[in-house]
Order: sequence, then C-alpha cells, then structure tokens
Amino acid sequence: MRPEAPAALSIAFTNRDLCTRCGTCVGVCPVDALSLEPETFFPVLDEDRCTGCGLCGQTCPGGRVPYGDLTEKVFGHREPSPGFDGHVREAFVGYAGDPALREGGAGGGVITAILADLLRRGEVDGCLVTRMIPDRPWHAEARVVRDPEALRESQQSRYIVIPLNAALREVRDRPGRYAVAALPCHIHGLRLAAARLPWVADRIALIVGLFCASALEPYVVREMLAARGIDPADVRDVRFRDGAWPGQIRAVLRDGRRVPLHRDNFKDGAINYLTYLYSPPRCQTCLDGAAEFADLSVSDAWTRDAGGRYLFVSQSRILARTARGLDAVRAAQASGALVARDVSDDPAYRTHRHHARKKGRTAVLRVARLAAAGRPVPETDRAPPAASRGARALERVESAIMALGRRRAFRVPVFRFLTSGWGVPLIRVRRWLKQRRYRPAAGGAR
Repeated sequence: MRPEAPAALSIAFTNRDLCTRCGTCVGVCPVDALSLEPETFFPVLDEDRCTGCGLCGQTCPGGRVPYGDLTEKVFGHREPSPGFDGHVREAFVGYAGDPALREGGAGGGVITAILADLLRRGEVDGCLVTRMIPDRPWHAEARVVRDPEALRESQQSRYIVIPLNAALREVRDRPGRYAVAALPCHIHGLRLAAARLPWVADRIALIVGLFCASALEPYVVREMLAARGIDPADVRDVRFRDGAWPGQIRAVLRDGRRVPLHRDNFKDGAINYLTYLYSPPRCQTCLDGAAEFADLSVSDAWTRDAGGRYLFVSQSRILARTARGLDAVRAAQASGALVARDVSDDPAYRTHRHHARKKGRTAVLRVARLAAAGRPVPETDRAPPAASRGARALERVESAIMALGRRRAFRVPVFRFLTSGWGVPLIRVRRWLKQRRYRPAAGGAR
C-alpha cells in the first residue's frame, strides 16, 4: 500500500541531498518494505509491502536532528553542549592491550578491544560493526559479529558511506544485547529509533561513536583505483589506514601486493583532500563531528608536542559520556583488554581543532546561510555561533570547493594531481605550516 504522503517516509524520498544513508529506515521497517540501492545505498521502497505506518519518517535523522531532545534522552537534561566535544564524564588516552589488535587498528585498536571485551565478559551477545564487502571491496557493509575473534576482520576505519543501521533487522529478529560502533548520523538514527521502539532501547546496550569530519561518497574507491590504473576485479581488499600509523590507503590485490592509492600518509596526503572532493551533501550540513550522543566517543590522539611531533602514536582519545560508557572503559582496563590513562584534567584532550572548526563552526554557518537563502537544510535547534567575516568567507570557499567536487570533470583531475608526485610539495608545505602554527600553551590536537 502506498503511503498517504511522502512525509510519512524517510527524507530520501523527498530530498536525497538530506539523506544520511544511515540505514535506519531500512532497519526499523516492520514489514521489510525498504531495501538499499547496491551502489548508492539510498533506500528503495516496495510499495506493495508498505503499510504507510510512518515509522521510517519518524526515526529518520536526515531531515531533523533535535539536539535538545537527544540530550535529554541520553544525559537526562537539556543543557547545551559545553563545547565541540559535547558532554564528557572522563577522558582517556590509550590503546588495545593485545599487540595484534593494536597493530591492526587505525588508532591503536581501542574500539575493537572494548567490543571484544564486552563479548568475552558476556555483557553483549553481538556487535554491529562494518567491513569491506568481500566480493565488492570498493564498498563496505554492516554486519553483526558474535565472536570476539571475528571482530578482527572488522578492524580499521572505513571512511565511505555505510548504511550501518540496516543491520537493526538482525537485532530485531534475534533477541539479545548488542554494542554498536557508529558514526554520528548512525547514532542520531539509533537514538531516535530507541525513543519510539522499545526493542531498540532494550537491545542496544552500548554505542561507541567515532569522530567524523565527513563520510565519503561510495564511488570514491573506484575513482581512486582508476587513478592508479587498477582493475577493481584484481582487488581483494581496500584498507584505509594500512601500515604504520597513521597509515595509508592501499588496495590489497589478489596476488597479495599492497598498492598505495595516494602519496605520503593518510593524515597529510589523503583525508583532507578527500573530504572536500567526495563529501556527500548531507555530511556538509551535519553539525555533530564528535559523536555527541554515544556512550563513548573515540578518535585518534592527534596531540602534538612543541615541535609538532605526535605524542601518542597509534593511540586513541576516549571520551566517556555516560555511566555505561565509563563502566565499559574501566572493565576493559581491569581485564587488560585496554591500556589507558585518565587525562580528564588536561584540556589538551578535550578539543579537536580541525573537527571543531569544520563541524562546530563552519558547518553551522553553512546551515544558517543556506536556510536564510531558502535552501533545504536539516532542522536543528542549534544556533549558529558568532563568527568573523573571515570565518564566513572560509565557509563559502569550502562550500564552493565541495560543490565543485560534485562534478566528476573537476574532482577526478584534481584528485589525480593532488595524489601524484606533483602534489608532494603541497603536502610538505602543509605539514610545515601545521608545525609552525602549533602553540603548546593552547593545547589540543590537530
């Protein structure tokens, strides 16, 4: 039965630019009337199955993110976020106690270590995580893992669009308690679903959030492979943080060779370009880069010393937001699964400069500007900050670059140039500028 109005459906059916492609609508549909397009991951409606219940629209985080309501649900109050990092009980820096997990993880294997510890102690029956699709390794998928050792296959960060919450179908059909490793948009969907569906609230025991500047369009890996003349049929896996920290994006070929898809390391020679050229429209209007509504939020510990050198190589910063999250960290420490030290009193670990600018200021200014111009934007109750002319000008420049990135004729040659030998001097200049402007008195990561 066709729903009476498009408003009953998730936002993708009225405006794809506002769709996060988080998969919540697919995961909560009680009659499985929604599926995913295999290449773009937008939802597809089976009109014959749809009953018009409106649940997908009610739990969709694409068109509306009620920050006050989410704050009340997670933290029991409506106090505004005290800063970009959100509400934090305690902060830690650490790494996995298992050397193999630490070596295999993007930032010290912290998330895998905590999830594996929960499984071993019987606190959860499964974990919602991601992996590259075995027969289509240029795309990623969600999966439920019930064995601590199987989590190793899901190590590493994946920066492409993944409809993680579509896996809620399995959570619905197989009772138990689950932990989730998720991006901010996934978490918004999970919290909205938990407010309306008791089974989601009862079965999702812990949410571990990942800091996020932007996901990348699903076609990014194919274009990266094409830039290096690699046939996708020859690829067995794609690893975004392969090798020594901070890693490098590499294609693992069927003959075992690992081929870099860009110059230099992931931090200085890839992600900053990719988030401008391949950022989806909805990521550009997302205001949550710190996974504010997770039980735990995790990011690499990018903190530098006075010389600009990283202090905590292959380690992560862990922000415990709720009692559940703090209990999980302490239990993992007690079991030896996690090696971490408390840095709650050190302000250097309570702010992430690049994310704070990109999400906490620039994205908020973008949403306000677009709304004033009558353009479709997600509804939020978060007001734009006071900003200088320079900040507003920077937002317009970044928005213009990302708009050009929507055009293949622009992004492909620019990406080829930036990741070729011609782009190496730019990497060196950028690294020098970052080290030069670092101020140890101000603290924080870059």
